Amino acid sequence: MNKKVIKLIFFAQILLGGSLIAQDTLLLDQAVVIAVQKNYDITLAAKDSRIAELNNTPGAAGMLPKLSLAGARSTSTSKTYEQYNDGREKQSPNAKSNNLSGGISLAWTLFDGFNMFIQKNRLSELKYMTDLQLQSVIENTVTDVILAYYTIITQQKMVEVYREAMAITSERKRIAKAGVTFGSSSELSFLQASVDYNADSSAFIQQAKMLQNYKVELNRLLCRDLFQPFEVTSDIPVQSGLIFEKLWSQVKEENPEIRMARTNLSIVMLERKMANSTLYPRLNFTSGYNYNKSESEVAITSLSQRNGYNFGVNASYTLFDGFNENHNRSKAQIRVESAKVEVEQSELNSKAHLQRIFNDYETNLQLAAFEKENVKLAIRNLTIAQEKYRIGSSNDIELRETQKKLMDAENRFLTAQFRSKSSETELLRMSGQLSR
Repeated sequence: MNKKVIKLIFFAQILLGGSLIAQDTLLLDQAVVIAVQKNYDITLAAKDSRIAELNNTPGAAGMLPKLSLAGARSTSTSKTYEQYNDGREKQSPNAKSNNLSGGISLAWTLFDGFNMFIQKNRLSELKYMTDLQLQSVIENTVTDVILAYYTIITQQKMVEVYREAMAITSERKRIAKAGVTFGSSSELSFLQASVDYNADSSAFIQQAKMLQNYKVELNRLLCRDLFQPFEVTSDIPVQSGLIFEKLWSQVKEENPEIRMARTNLSIVMLERKMANSTLYPRLNFTSGYNYNKSESEVAITSLSQRNGYNFGVNASYTLFDGFNENHNRSKAQIRVESAKVEVEQSELNSKAHLQRIFNDYETNLQLAAFEKENVKLAIRNLTIAQEKYRIGSSNDIELRETQKKLMDAENRFLTAQFRSKSSETELLRMSGQLSR
């Protein structure tokens, strides 16, 4: 568990790119560490893994003997009357009897058709399955944290876009008001600028509230106070050199879903061997020591005491049980065949999903690069439009349309950048690189 945490921290540091951040900023690696340590889903999965570890013992597999100790003590009082054949009579109004017994017994299965060894292997596979499930939960949680973190960065950048829009519209409103004062423009231009400013303010307020909601979601993933304030970094680094063939090779070896399907196949194959173990006889060894003491005031003997050892070996073999074992072996074989199909299905589904995500990854990388250049052009276009508006050679509609084009370009760039990061994170998760 600790090794996985260290690996996750190292991976998060790579994602951050080593940028310098203010001390009050929540770093991505810090968020990952908090999630791995405190997230409820990870905690529950870790407990399941611990239970499977406790179950994986030779005793649970039936390989060890069973030793039992038993003891009893009883006392009774009774009124008795006895008449013998020779005419004698014996009567006791308050006859007492005491009984004391104890013993220790041992039972050990010496041979059960190799079932105990198969059972031990099965318990080991079940433990490995819970480890894979824990790894999957960790990777899914880390993925959620990474996406939530970069969602906040994206939304924070959108807040700045709307803040800039408000500043641009505010300057336009100031120019329009000055034009009305000096008689160089009509009041309609000022009113239109005021309406646009109010619209930009409303959009800014909504975007700021959305940013707060995403911060609440990240706090939820970290299992801490939902309203704990924090800041995030400003960069979204995206790897651009991922190769599909290499990723698929890693997915086949490291993907938890595929590995769980293969482990399930191993388990059902062991269960088939367990079903076949009934073809062999069973051999058991038993031994024990018993002690018994009985005292009675009215019995023929007033004291009886016995103690001694015993041991023995017994063998058993089922000749016929109504074909039930044959049916069990047939069902076990069907489950093996089904598990093989599930492995093939898991690999096919994973490869198809990997191909879709990889296509999205490449497409969004191209879109992000394209929209980044488009933003530069839109900024230059807006600068020219603002100058033309100041000298009166452009109207409100033209300036607003130019401003809207910049906002749309920035929105498309941020969306493409986030989707690239999202696709990259999913590719790394599928290939098992989030827990290395």
